[in-house]
Formats: sequence, structure tokens, C-alpha cells
Amino acid sequence: MYKGIGMNDRVAGFCLVVSVMAFWLPGCGSDGEPPQSGGAPVRIVSPTDGETISTFTFEVVIDADARVEPRASLNGVNLTLSGGPNRYTARVQPGPPLRDENTLIVRAGSQPSAAQVAVRFRYAPPKAVARRITNESDLLAGPLAHGRLGDYLLANTVARFVIQDVGKRDLYSVGAFGGNIIDAELLAAPGNDNFLEIQPALNVETVINAQTVEIVNDGQDGTAAIIRTCGPDDVLDFVNPSTIIRGAGLTFPDSADDKDYDIEACTDYVLEPGKPYVQMTTTVFNNEDRDLGLYVGDYVNGSGELEQWTSSNAGLGEILTANLTALTYIGYGEAQGVSYGVIPLPIEGAPEPRSSFFSVSGVSYIMQSQSIIRVVFGQSPNFVVPARGSRSYSRYFVVGRGSGGDVVTAENEIKGVPTGTLLGCVYAGGQALPGSRVSVLRGRGVVAPFVTGADGCFRGELPEGTYQVAAARRGYMYEGGSASPVFHNVSIRAGEVSELRMELPTTGRLRVEVREMPTQPGASPAPVPARVTVVGFDPSPEPIITLDSIAGTVRTGTFFDIGFDPVPFGIVWLEYTGADGTVEFDVEPGQYQIYVSRGPEYSLFQQPIQITAGQTTSVHAEIVRVVDTTGFISSDYHVHTIHSADSRVNLTDRALQFAGEGVDNVIVTDHHAHTDLTPVIERLGLQNFLRSTIGEEITTWDYGHFNAYPLTIDPSRPSRGSTDWAKEAPPGRDFVQYGSYSLSPAELYELAVNGPTSTPDTTIQINHIDSFFSPLRIDTSLVPPQSFLTAEERLAFRLDPNGGNLFFHFPALELWNGAGRSHQTQFLQQRIGIWMNLLNQGLRTTFIADTDTHEFRNLNTAGARTWTPSSNDAPAAVDPAEVARAVEAGKAVGGQGPYVQTRLIAADGSGAVADFSLRGNTEVRSTSGDVDLQIHVQAPLWAEYDTIEVYANAATTPTLRVNGVPTLFTAIPTRVLRLGTDFTREQVIVRSDVPNAARWETHVTIPFRGLDEDTWFVVVVKGTDGVSRPMFPVFPRDLRAESNRTLADLLDGNLGELGTMALAATNALYADVDGTPGFQAPLAPR
Repeated sequence: MYKGIGMNDRVAGFCLVVSVMAFWLPGCGSDGEPPQSGGAPVRIVSPTDGETISTFTFEVVIDADARVEPRASLNGVNLTLSGGPNRYTARVQPGPPLRDENTLIVRAGSQPSAAQVAVRFRYAPPKAVARRITNESDLLAGPLAHGRLGDYLLANTVARFVIQDVGKRDLYSVGAFGGNIIDAELLAAPGNDNFLEIQPALNVETVINAQTVEIVNDGQDGTAAIIRTCGPDDVLDFVNPSTIIRGAGLTFPDSADDKDYDIEACTDYVLEPGKPYVQMTTTVFNNEDRDLGLYVGDYVNGSGELEQWTSSNAGLGEILTANLTALTYIGYGEAQGVSYGVIPLPIEGAPEPRSSFFSVSGVSYIMQSQSIIRVVFGQSPNFVVPARGSRSYSRYFVVGRGSGGDVVTAENEIKGVPTGTLLGCVYAGGQALPGSRVSVLRGRGVVAPFVTGADGCFRGELPEGTYQVAAARRGYMYEGGSASPVFHNVSIRAGEVSELRMELPTTGRLRVEVREMPTQPGASPAPVPARVTVVGFDPSPEPIITLDSIAGTVRTGTFFDIGFDPVPFGIVWLEYTGADGTVEFDVEPGQYQIYVSRGPEYSLFQQPIQITAGQTTSVHAEIVRVVDTTGFISSDYHVHTIHSADSRVNLTDRALQFAGEGVDNVIVTDHHAHTDLTPVIERLGLQNFLRSTIGEEITTWDYGHFNAYPLTIDPSRPSRGSTDWAKEAPPGRDFVQYGSYSLSPAELYELAVNGPTSTPDTTIQINHIDSFFSPLRIDTSLVPPQSFLTAEERLAFRLDPNGGNLFFHFPALELWNGAGRSHQTQFLQQRIGIWMNLLNQGLRTTFIADTDTHEFRNLNTAGARTWTPSSNDAPAAVDPAEVARAVEAGKAVGGQGPYVQTRLIAADGSGAVADFSLRGNTEVRSTSGDVDLQIHVQAPLWAEYDTIEVYANAATTPTLRVNGVPTLFTAIPTRVLRLGTDFTREQVIVRSDVPNAARWETHVTIPFRGLDEDTWFVVVVKGTDGVSRPMFPVFPRDLRAESNRTLADLLDGNLGELGTMALAATNALYADVDGTPGFQAPLAPR
């Protein structure tokens, strides 16, 4: 079925063009008679034996005796010669039968016995090649280089592309199946692959599950190298948009909802010599006796350190548009110097020439020659494959030099648009500025974004017209020192070059050196990783371009993507020092306040600074560890990097950031991928400050995400070990109609803890738990908790309609993930009650606080964390298995700002104690029913708290119902203690010679007497608005902008101005008081 698809005999597609050149041999007489001397009757003049032909087209030249009619063959294929009687020629163009090594044979006539001569020559113009990868030298390098031996290479003298082999399922973003482009690079910029995958889509939720790979043309003949991959349609388990779209009240076509058709498809990947782009042509074969309408296109996941721009009336950023002509990814940070693009071509005969596109969380979907917006309002497919017939659609995949303008140039070339050249350079103080952003606008939107190269210059091809061009660079003012960019009018004429020079003002530099001052006698100050935060207002803010769509108003940037990772309000810029405690970066001239921090265990340094143009301002900062967490280490249990589909943070930045935020152990939980930061930590010299644990966020589309840790690495797979929660099915059979269901929560747990990359101590938590309990409509107030999904709804989630109760008791719940007010509100108002419903039923479950960070600059990383007991406080000695065992045992406390520990002491004279220590027990028995709850709170001076809440067998209240089922709950505290009335907050000075080197500390004991039922205890510590100050700028999110218009406003403490408040909580300690051995929860079945 797959052979010879869409093509005729290839030889007929190429020709040997023969030209005639009659001439006289030297020494011929005037009558034209040839010489009569002896010798060979034929001779090959060109090419010569052993010659290397370096041009695509060349000429075969043969001398012959006038009495001979020569016959010539190239690699066994006869050539038609013209000319004579003494000289014959043939002009050979690329195509069959040419190869790398060639044999040309010339016979003196047609008889087999005729004399013959032969030459061997090499055909080596700058060709494109296609081959299977058997040598590691053919593999690409870079952060997202996933090629393996056995994959396939397309390459020419400009670019290289890797197409993944087929037959090995790996549930990793959009690329569960093989046969797709997974790596790409320019030969001029090797080792920086930042692209994940492009997957041809056949009908929104279905894609090609390629089962065969064929090298149609290896490129030896000088024509395009072609690789073809073919297979049936199958569900892309990574996505299930029908449930989201219908949930939003819109229409999703039933014909595209997990529907299996008797279709197959092939994609030809075609690379021409000298081009930085591959043409992708997908041909769909309809084996049914009826016409089939399909919504075709591609799923694209850049995933790397890439910003997104589309050719529309917008700027940089993720959008929804029905006006797509090119999708572009622009590298920044470590990915600077590389860019990628997808250029869809109009489908022949389709009523809509333009394609549509949406992107969310890094994953993009292109619907070719059809409007997504119209489809969700009921439009039928424009791509119809006739019964027992086929139809094709084409697009180009481009790799560029780091500018979106490279994709624009390729688009114009592919579509044959007449263009002129825009050549420009950006300077400051007469010095070239590499990495500057240059945006070309026409009307209200960006039509070509550029990034300057090492020489500070850029070059691109644009259609004729008048454009507005401006430049920007982080840390620099706009031209003329203004607060907004200066746009230059530039006219482009076809075939001409327009030049532009832009000069930004000279900027200033900030250099910071950070030292940790010791608290132990005899110790010396030492450099330490830390965060340097510049507080104030950006004198050159990003101009915003708004776009209205069905998804609402979207804000995009003129030069940078402002939607993904903006710095919080009130912060101009931030950077992290390395292991040497130093960092230096550009800052626009002006007045600012600098802060140096290292998370909630450290004091805060601050100092006013004046940045002057052309000068470097140096600051020496001293910080002190002021919170004593001896016996415990901190971890963030939910962290993403560029190995996640929806994160752009490179591994270097991630390691520097967590070391600088004072986290001891970072558990990297990429979506469907296993990442080990250890090599990066060691390369940066951070091993004394940070430990890395391998984890994974097992990411279902509809019924929740789950973090498993610690795990191991499977180096044979691009994902390095993802957990296949969707289950592999035979090719073409991954549909619910064939009984191919995703794993239930219980089955998912079993696979995660006993899978091929699990460890003996692997544990698992439910993440952002509302995304689990609400979609599955689980009421945890029932005993036992019960799911109320109907059979039809289960099928929509690709779950077994007869699978029983979908509630499963996981060891841990991520109740608090994030760094801002909304995350704290979710914890206390929507999730804490779910946890306490389980505790009340005797389902011991561990509360986890973490960040779920996908970003870098927005400081979601600077958020909640969890401490667990450890046999060694040194980060380098952290044992991931010990951390997991502590989670399983419920030995953990969480917080953002404060650090709280509790002990439960039997007041019956036994002296028995329950606590969270490594060798301790979380349960205590009191024969008298009397216990004392001891609470110990510490916090740096910048993290003020004023309220302590105690929850003891707490009652809960629903806060959300889904179709009448209560799914989210808050809880009612049993006791509330207020600062000044019920407890004190003492200041403990740690070092008097370092400013702010002190902590707040509270010790309070609450007696509980005459308890007659077993009781669990949880403590929450928090700061409240108007009483305590927010933790700006260490935790800077959510500060009210309206009351902070000046630098002085930002520095006044911000009392009552929102912001992120101090918050901490413990896990449960258990009092066994009812005389029955063992803890009996109040609602546990008896």
C-alpha cells in the first residue's frame, strides 16, 4: 500500500538533455575527412577517469572515429548522444542514473564485441542526502537532541534534520509515535538543537502512527533527498481537545472525536540541496467506499528555550489565529542563534487558503486551510478524501539562524514573492550589540522579528512596501533614551537593498558579590548562590500589542514574549549568582533598590543604588542563615525544564535558580520525561548547595497529573523513561471502540511505583488536586469517597465505562502549588478540606507544598516548599529514597516564609512524643486522654506572621459542586490564635554585625484535655492582610500596582497592599486516646 505512492517512474521525472557540438578534429583536411591514422576508435574526453564533478549539471564529451557511431551508458543506462561525426556530447542533469560513484562506458558501435572505453568518476556537487543513522557523527547535539542510532538523517550543506525511526512508542508530548522530525540544526550553528517534534495530524485527535520508513531517494543523483514514513491513523493520547471544547459550551465535531476510519497516510520529507527547509507532504488514503472529510494539520511542540511568533496582526506570544501563514520559534538564552518555523501551504481546492492555529502551554496545533474558530461553531471539513482515493497537503519545516525573519525569508522564497533586502545593524556607544531584537511592523502587528548576530547586524527578505522598524535590548533604553521605541520608516523595493543603522544609548552595569556570614565560631565568610533583585520601574517597558479573539483579549509583545515569563510587578530585573557568589548584568541608568536573598532560611540584604551609563556599579552583600532547620532538608517536589512540553527553562538556569533560592533538593518532574540535573549541578560547582532527584509528572489530559519520585533513567528512549498511562495498543487500534482504555487511577499508581524505571522507594502524589477530584466528580465527604462519572463521561475521558469507583487513595496530595495569593487561596479554600475528609476517614495522606514551576523570571520558583527529616543536612548527602520514605510516613512540613514544627506530647506522665523527626513517630498514645500540642515557628524578619490555626478532626465545607457533586472543600479550624493575644513573636538576633540577621520565633503550647476520641492535629501559620506585611520582594507576586507608583511606594512595607503573605502548615500528628489500640479516625468504618 505504501510503495510508489504519489509518484510515477522516477526516471521519467528526470531527463538527459543532449546538446550538439560539431567540430573538426585537429589535423583534419579541408574536405572534412578524419585522419586515417590508427588508435582507439572512441575516446572519453570528459569526465576523466577519477575526476570529481562538483557541479549539478555537467557535460559528457566523447571523441570518435568518423566511421564509428559510438554508444554510451551511465551506470548501465543508455545515453542519447548528439553531434558527430567526430565529437559527441550529452548534457547530464541531476537525477537517475547518477550516484556518488559512477561508471561511464562508451562502445565503438552497437555490437557487443565492439571496442569500448570506460571511466569512473565521482559526482559530488553540494547534494542533499538521506540515510539511516548508523554512526554517532550523524546525530545532532543540543538540549533537545533526541536522535538515536537507527533514526534517519536528511542533510545538505546548509542544514540537518533527524526523522525518528518507527515502531517504538514513547509517550512524550506530541511524539508518542515515530516517523516525525525530532531534531534540526544549521551546519553553521551546530550543537544547539532546541526543537522537540512535529507530528502530522489527520483528524484533530488522531495522527499518523508511522509503521514503515522508506528512503525514496538518497540524494546521490543530485535531486532532492526524500524519506517517506507511513502508517494508519491512531489516537494521540497526549491530547483530548473534545472534552475541553465541549466543556466550554462550544461544538466539537463528532466526526473528529476519537473516530477511527479505514485510512492510512504517508508523509514525504523532501530536502532540496542548499535549502534550510524540508517540504512535508502528507497523503491520506481512503480505503472506505465513501468520501471522508478530515480536519488535517500538525501538532508542533518547540519545547526548547523558544519564543513564539506567528504571521498575524499580533506580536510575540502564544495566540489563536485564523490567519496563519507561518509559525515561528525564536531561540533565546542558551538557544540564541537558532530558530524554527512551519509554513503551511494552501490545500488545493480548499475554500480557505489560510490556515488557523492555536497554542497553549507550548503545544501548538495547526489546522490547514480551515478555521478552528468556524469548526467549533460547526463548520464541516474542507479536506475531503474521495472514496477509495487519496488527497495530499503540504507545508515546510524551516530551521534558521535565530530570527523569525529567517522563516519570513523562506516563506517568500517558497511562495515566489518578489522581495527586497533589509540590512540593518544595532549599536550602543559605537559598539555592535549582538542579540538585540529588531521588529518590523506594518500596521499594528509584527511582520518580521529579527535578532542581531555576533556583528550586531541582521538581514532579511521582505515583500515590497513601507515598514516601521525599531530595535530593543534588555537592559538598554530605547533609541534617544525614550520610554518607547523609535520606529524608522523603511521602503523595500524588489531586488534592492535597504540599509538601516540604529543606535541605542549606552547603558550601565551592576556587579554583585554575595557572601554568607558564618554563625559558627571560627568559620569564615564564603561565597554562596543567591538571587539579586533590582526593585523599581523599567524605564523602557515593552510595548504591548493586543489581539481580540474567541479566547478573549491576548497581550503580545513587540520585541519579546511577555505572556510566558514576565518579571513580577515592581521588579526591573533579577539574576542569580553562581557558586562563586558573583553576577554581573546590564541595567538601564536610574535609581533603584537592590535586594539579595536566598529563600526563607536566610536574612535579606538591601541597598539603594544609582546606575550610571557607561559605568559598573559594584555591591558587596552579606547574608546570614537565620532559620534553624537542623535535621530537615527542603525540597521542591514539582519542577519543570525544557524537557516539558510547556516549559522553556534550560537546565543551567534551573540549577542556578534553585541553588539561589536555598532549596536543598530539586525533584525534577517534567511532563512525560525523566531529567537528571546532577551533571549540570556538578558542572556549575553547585553540588554543595543543591541535590537533584529524578521524577516525572505523569500527565493525563482529563483526570489529573501525578508526580512519581524517585525514578531512574532509560537512556534508550527520547523521554528517558516516561510512564505510559494511556497503554500501548496495536497500530491503528488505539480507540475506545476496540476496548483500548487509558489506565484508571489505581492502575496508574501501580505502573508508576512498579514500572521499569521505578525504584523500591518510588512514591506518588496527586498534583493540583482539584484537577483530579473535580473532573472525576469525586465526593470525599462520603465514606468511602466515590466518583460519580457516568459511563458516557468515562468514555469521553478514554476510560473503561465499567471500571468501578475511580477514587484511589494515593500516598500524598499536592495541596499547595505555587508562589502567589491565588495558590494560597486554593490551598486553604478549596483543597485543605479534601485532605481532611480523608484524614477523618483514617486515610492517612501526606500534604505536599511545592511550586509547579514552569518559568524562570516570574519567580513562581520562589514559592512553597516542603521540609522532610534527613540523616544528613548537607545537600550533597540528601538521599532521595529517604525523602520518599518520609513522604510515605507523613513526616513533612511546608511553607512559604515561615518554618513550623509541632510536637504532640502525652500528658499522662508517660512522656510519649509524636513528631516529624527521622527516628520519631507521628502517633502518640495517652491513656488519660490528655495531650499537649507544642508549636514552634521560625521566620526571617521579612516574613511576618500573626495567626496560628489548629485543626483537630476538623469539619469541612464544600466550596465547589460539579453537576451537584461536592468536589472541593475548605475546613473549619478548631482553634485560632492571634498575635499579641494568644502568642508572642520574639526577635532572635543571629548576628548583630549584619543588618537584618535575625529571625522571628514563637513557642506556644496548647493543652487538650479529656479527649474521648482519637484525634489528628494539623497546624497552619499565616500572615493576614493589614496586620502583617507581604513578603515583597523575596516573594514578590500580587502586589497592588495602584498604590505603588513610585520607588518610595515599593519600599514602604506595603502593609495592606495585597502581595504574597507568609504561610506555613504541618502534616498531621495523631493522638490515640480512646483506649482501643491504634488510631481510630472519627469517620473510619468500624
